[in-house]
Amino acid sequence: MTAATPAIAAPAGGAQYAAGAQGTAGARRVVTLVSGDRVVLDGDRVASVTAGAGREGVGYLTFQRRGHVHVVPRDAVRPLAEGRLDARLFDVTGLVEAGYDDAHRDRVPLIVRGDRAAAPGTLRVDRELPTVRAVATTADKASGADWPALLTDPGVAKVWLDGVRRPVLDRSVPQIGAPAAWAAGYTGVGVKVGVVDTGVDGGHPDLVGREVAERNFTSDPDATDHIGHGTHVASTIASTGTPYRGVAPGAQLLDAKVCGQAGCPESAILEGLRWTAEQGADVVNVSLGGNDGPEVDLLEEAVNTLSAAHGTLFVVAAGNSGSAETVGSPGSAEAALTVGAVDRDDSIAFFSSRGPRVGDGGIKPDITAPGVDIVAAKSRALPGAGPADHHAMSGTSMATPHVVGAAALLAQQHPDWSGDRLKAALMASAKPNPDLTVFDQGAGRVDSAKAMTATLTTSPPSVSLGVQEWPHGDDVPLSKPVTYRNAGSAPVTLDLGTEGRNPDGTPAQGLFTVTPSTVTVPAGGEATVAVTGDSKSGTADGAYSGLVVARTGADVVLRTPVAITREVESYDVRITQLDRSGRPEADYAALLLGVSNDKFSVITDDDGDVTVRVPKGVYTAMSEHRFGEADTTVLLRPDLSVSGDTEIIFDARTSAPVKLSVPDKDAKPGLGYVVFGRHYEDAMALTGLVYPQGFPADMALGNSGPGLPADQYGVLIGAEFAGAPVGGTPVTYRVAWEERGKAPTGFVRSAGRNELAEVRTAFGPRRPGRIGQHSGNATTSDGIYGVGGAVAAEPSAGAIDHVRPAGVTWRWQVLHGTAAAPDTVLISPDRTYRPGRRYAESFGFPVLGPTPPHSTRPYGFRVGDVVVADLWLFGDGAGNRGDSLTGTSRTALHRGGDLVGETPLPGIGAFPVPPGPGDYRLEAESSRDAEVSEFTTRVHAAWTFRSDTAPGDVPKALPLTFVRFTPKLDATGAAAAGRVLAVPLEVTQQEGSGPVRRLRVEVSFDDGGTWSEAPVLGRTAMVRNAAGAGAYASLRVKGSDSKGNTFEHTLIRAYKLR
Repeated sequence: MTAATPAIAAPAGGAQYAAGAQGTAGARRVVTLVSGDRVVLDGDRVASVTAGAGREGVGYLTFQRRGHVHVVPRDAVRPLAEGRLDARLFDVTGLVEAGYDDAHRDRVPLIVRGDRAAAPGTLRVDRELPTVRAVATTADKASGADWPALLTDPGVAKVWLDGVRRPVLDRSVPQIGAPAAWAAGYTGVGVKVGVVDTGVDGGHPDLVGREVAERNFTSDPDATDHIGHGTHVASTIASTGTPYRGVAPGAQLLDAKVCGQAGCPESAILEGLRWTAEQGADVVNVSLGGNDGPEVDLLEEAVNTLSAAHGTLFVVAAGNSGSAETVGSPGSAEAALTVGAVDRDDSIAFFSSRGPRVGDGGIKPDITAPGVDIVAAKSRALPGAGPADHHAMSGTSMATPHVVGAAALLAQQHPDWSGDRLKAALMASAKPNPDLTVFDQGAGRVDSAKAMTATLTTSPPSVSLGVQEWPHGDDVPLSKPVTYRNAGSAPVTLDLGTEGRNPDGTPAQGLFTVTPSTVTVPAGGEATVAVTGDSKSGTADGAYSGLVVARTGADVVLRTPVAITREVESYDVRITQLDRSGRPEADYAALLLGVSNDKFSVITDDDGDVTVRVPKGVYTAMSEHRFGEADTTVLLRPDLSVSGDTEIIFDARTSAPVKLSVPDKDAKPGLGYVVFGRHYEDAMALTGLVYPQGFPADMALGNSGPGLPADQYGVLIGAEFAGAPVGGTPVTYRVAWEERGKAPTGFVRSAGRNELAEVRTAFGPRRPGRIGQHSGNATTSDGIYGVGGAVAAEPSAGAIDHVRPAGVTWRWQVLHGTAAAPDTVLISPDRTYRPGRRYAESFGFPVLGPTPPHSTRPYGFRVGDVVVADLWLFGDGAGNRGDSLTGTSRTALHRGGDLVGETPLPGIGAFPVPPGPGDYRLEAESSRDAEVSEFTTRVHAAWTFRSDTAPGDVPKALPLTFVRFTPKLDATGAAAAGRVLAVPLEVTQQEGSGPVRRLRVEVSFDDGGTWSEAPVLGRTAMVRNAAGAGAYASLRVKGSDSKGNTFEHTLIRAYKLR
C-alpha cells in the first residue's frame, strides 16, 4: 500500500492511470531489495535478478499480483508468511512507485518494531515512533549487510517498509450548513485543528494569523507548501477570505508537514499525527492515504491509539478509487471519522471510495461532504501563483476539511467533548441520500447546522456486525449493543425500527431487528438496545447494509448505519507437503495464486500441513522443497478449481530430475529458472522460481495435478551457461524450452548446435570508470517470460550469445552506471531468430533521443479523460528504447495554453483533463550530467495535437510523430569535422497521425546557443559539420502532419566531431 489516491480525482475510465503517474516508471527501473539482491524491471516483467554478495545460492520466488511484480528471496518466505516482514519490501513495482529504486535511494527506509527502542545490528535510529512502539531506520542496499540482523535479531518483532502515502469554496460551505453555525456565534474560535499534509502557506491572505504552530517532518529543507494540497485543505477549514470563507474561520491551525516532493513517508505521518495530538489538537485533518489490507497497519494503529490517549478526532479522506472495498488507510481505522465526497447535489462523486472495509466488512466511509470542484487558496509557492490566488480541486481530500471545519464548530460549542462524541454527533446529524447505501455514504452528508442543535446520538455511531462464514444455513444471528445518549433537557421516547438493503442495493426484509422496539432516553442520560442481524434471511452472498431508524411520532430523529456480511462461497484448502521419503516436509515455500480472482497466499510452516480458506474459483499452485543446499524439488499444480473443501498433496516422490545442457561441455552453469503461467478468460497468473547460480545439483520437477488445454497453461524452463571467451569476448549460452498444457515430471534436455542462433552484440562508447551489464529474456507467444542473468558489457569486447529461439522471442537489456547504481537502461524490441543463423545487435551508439513504440501499445495515449505519457527519451541509434535514470526531468501537458499538470519525471505523466475535445501541447525534457554520458546531455520533445474523450478502458493513441536521427558515425560516436554528414531521418507515427508534410532540421555547435538550418532532401538532412575537432553537434527537428499536429525534438550533443 505504497501508492495513495491523488488529490485531484481521475475521470472515470482513466482512474487506473491517474492513480499514480510514477507507476509507468516501473518500465525502466533498477531496484535493490533490502536483502541486497538487485532486480531489473522491464514494465510488468522481471528482466534480471542478480544475487547480493554471498547470496548466489538463495533463490527467489517471483509472481505478479494486481499488476505488480514481486520478487521474494527464499530466506524471506518464512518470516513473510509468519507476518514478521512486510510484503511491500518485495513488491518491486511498488518500490518503484514509492521512489525507492536505485536511481533515487541507496538505502531502504524501514520501520522496525522490537522489544527495545533500538535498531538491530548496525542500523541507526533515524526517528523514534513511540505511538506504534517502533523506530524508523534505513538499511544499506549495496551490501545487504543489514539483512541478516533483520531476520535473526531476537529483539525484532516485525519489519515494515517505511512506505509512501500521497495526498488524496464557494457553494460548498453553505451546502453543509456552516452559515447557520456562524449566525449562532460559532466560528471555531479557541479550537485547535491539525493539518497533516504538504504544509500550509500561512502567509496567504486567506490564512494570515490562522497558523499557531508548524513542524516539518519531511526531508524538505523548509515547511513551505510546494505542492499546494495542504494550503487548499487548510483554507477550506479556516480561511477568513471573501468570498472563499472556510467552514471554521476562527480555528487555530497546527501545520504538520509530512508530505514533500517525494511523497509522504509513513514514519513522517506517524510523527505528524502524534505531534498534532500532543499539541492539543481537538480535530486533525488527514487528507492522505494508501491501500488498505485486512490487517491493522501502523497508521490505523496510530489513529486508534492517539484517539484513545488524547481524545483527538482524526478526520480522514476515504480515498479516490471509486469502487467497493477501496476505502484507504488510515481512513479504515476504527476510530477515524472517514469522509467520502459528494457533488453539489449531494450525489456521490464517481471517484469517492466505497466500503465495506476490507477484511471485516465494517462500515466505511462514515460520512460525506462536498468534494467536487472546491475552490480554495492556492499556495504562493506553486509555479505561476500570485499573492492571493485560488484554484479548484476535486477529491475526498477536499471533502475532508469540510467535516473538520464542522467538527471545529461543534468543539467550540462543546469544549468538553472528546473526539468520539464529536464523531457521534456529526454522524447522527448527517443528511443521508436515500438512493445510496451506508457503504457509499456512511451516515450521509455532514450537516453542521443540524449538528449544532441535535441532542441525540448513538454509541457506536454505526454498527458493523461482522462477517458470517459460508455456508449460511447454520448462521447464528449476531447482535451488538447500541446506546442512545440524550444531551437534551427532557426525556425522549423513541420508536425504533430498521431498514435493510441487499448487496445489490434493493430493499431487504427481516434482515435487521432492534430490541426493545421502544425506549425512553432520560434527559442527560442513556438507554441501551440490542441490534441484531440475521444473515440467514438473505439469499445472496455479500455485504448487507441498513439503518436503525429512531422516530418520535412520525418524525425521524436519528438514523444509525448497520451492516452484516455473508461471506461469499468459500472453502478450506488443505495443503500437505511430503518429502522424497514420504515424510512431512518442513523446509518448503508454497504459493496459492488466484486466477479467477486476486487472492493469493505465500505458505510455509514447520510440519508441512496448512489449511487456507479461499473463495470458490480457479487457482494455480506451486511448492518448492529443499533438502539441503544441493537438493531441490519443484512441484506444480496447474489447475485447482475450488468448489468444495479441497486437498493438495505436494509429494516430492512424484518428481523426476531436471538436467539442462548445451553443446559446450565445459560451459559453466549460470542462472536457471522455472516460470509458469495459467490463463483464465482474460487473466493470467504468472509465477516462477529463479536460481542465480544455476539449478541445484539434484534438482527435480513434478506435476501434482491434471493437465489443461495447451492454450490455458504453459511452463518455461531455461538456463544460462558461461562458455569460454573468444578473444576476450564473453560467451553465454541462453536456452529455454516451453511446455504446454501440463507441468512436466522431470525435464532433461540438451540443446544441440543446430538448435541455436548466434547473436553478436556491440556496445557503444561510455565514460571511463563506468560499468555495463547485458542480459536477455526469452518470452513465449502468450507472455510467459524468463529471467536473465547479467553479463559484463564492455565496449572493447562486445558479447556473444548462443540462444535457443524455438517457440520464443528474445529481448535484450543493457545497463550502464556505477557498481552501486545503474543510471542508464536500454531495452531492445522482441527479437525473432532462426536456428543456425548469425545476428548482430548494438546498444548505446549515438544518436540518442526519443524512441517510437516497439509494439502496438502507444507511448502517448488517452483513456476516458486521462492523458497518459510513457515516453522513452534516450533511445539509441539502433532503435532500442532507452532512458536515463538520473538527472533533472519534467513532463507537462497544456490545454489551450493553460497548464493541465506536470511531473518531475522523464516523459512520464498521467493527467486528468476536461471531457470533450481540446487542443493540447505535451512537453518532455530531461538533462543528465556529462559524466553519465557525453551524448544527449539534454533532450527536449514537444507535440501539439487535438484530442477528445476516449470512451472505455482501451488506450487510444495520441497522434504523435517520432523522428530518429540515424547518421553513420564511428565507434566513438564521432563524425568528421568540416565535412557534410548525411543524417537520415527515420519517421514513425502513432495511430491517428496524418502524413508528414513538413520537416525542418537545425544544427548547433555551441550546445544550443545558436542554430542554423540544414537542408533536407527527402528524408535525409545534409549537415555541414563545423571545422574544429572536439566540438559536439546538437540536432533539432521540427515538423507537422496533414492533420495539423506538430512535433519537435531537440538533442544537445547528439554526436561529436573528430
